[in-house]
Amino acid sequence: GHGRIAARRGDGALWLLEGGVVRRSATRSLAPQAGLLILPLAVIATAAAPGGHRLLRLEPDASQTWAEVARSRETVLPDGRPLQVDLDGRGDGGHLAVLAGPDAQRYTHGVLGDAIEATRVLWLERHSLQVQRELSIAAPFVLEDLRLRPVTSAAGRTGLLSVRSGPEGAQLVLIEADATMPQRLTLAALGEPLGSRNRWLAPTSDGQRWLAVHTPHIGGVLHEYRRDGERLVATRIAADVSNHRIGSRELDLGVWRGRWLVLPDQQGRRLRLFDSGNAWHEAAPLALPAGVAASVALDEPRSLALLQGDGRAMLVTLLVPR
Repeated sequence: GHGRIAARRGDGALWLLEGGVVRRSATRSLAPQAGLLILPLAVIATAAAPGGHRLLRLEPDASQTWAEVARSRETVLPDGRPLQVDLDGRGDGGHLAVLAGPDAQRYTHGVLGDAIEATRVLWLERHSLQVQRELSIAAPFVLEDLRLRPVTSAAGRTGLLSVRSGPEGAQLVLIEADATMPQRLTLAALGEPLGSRNRWLAPTSDGQRWLAVHTPHIGGVLHEYRRDGERLVATRIAADVSNHRIGSRELDLGVWRGRWLVLPDQQGRRLRLFDSGNAWHEAAPLALPAGVAASVALDEPRSLALLQGDGRAMLVTLLVPR
């Protein structure tokens, strides 16, 4: 992003490629599984620290070494993905939403690579990393997720989709800024839970359309959600799909290409194509030589790239109407 490529080195330092020049950070404590967020003037990272992981803001100093300039006081998930989002509608680019309050005891499912789950959502000021708004999830529930997904409601408000899990399994939730309390986030709408503990769902969204694959490791049924007041109401679309592999931190193997949603099947050996502009009509699937490990949309509106389980990369161009 912003003309840079960022990565974590094996020694825990930040690695930056910009304009053909490689630079590093003096900090060598970056978490190996956490996401990096590139801002115009900084990189947001997660670092291991005494008492838990913290969010960092790194900027180039006079010698062009990337140095820590701010650190969150609150602990965050060790493998979370920070997101810049404008929850107050101020038009200022927004601040940093991150999953926090890591807890390894409350809900020991471990489907996302470990049993550490979030019990808080923080919205941090992007420069100082001070809390602007927050949401705490009461026991026995957790947010069984690694990243928050920005979505727009029918009223034009920006919210965040996530997954709350508890005694009756997972449910899709919509998180919004509380209009009456300036320091709070709130669970604005909730879907029905899947019915039993350790049943999970994997959301996918292009920001306008809200979907989730229920039990992506067991049958994999795709549902579309619509908001009805404080409820998220699900409608079944198709079975035998999966946008997540158990134990993986790649949360969504689905790719949105215009009005088309592209998803692997349960075995990951076919790509299935669903047309949101035509009542989710399905086009002919595409067979793959190996399973899908990761996927990404490309700039060309019909193209995507896949990383397959055997280590090969594949470029796919969809021959479908835009």
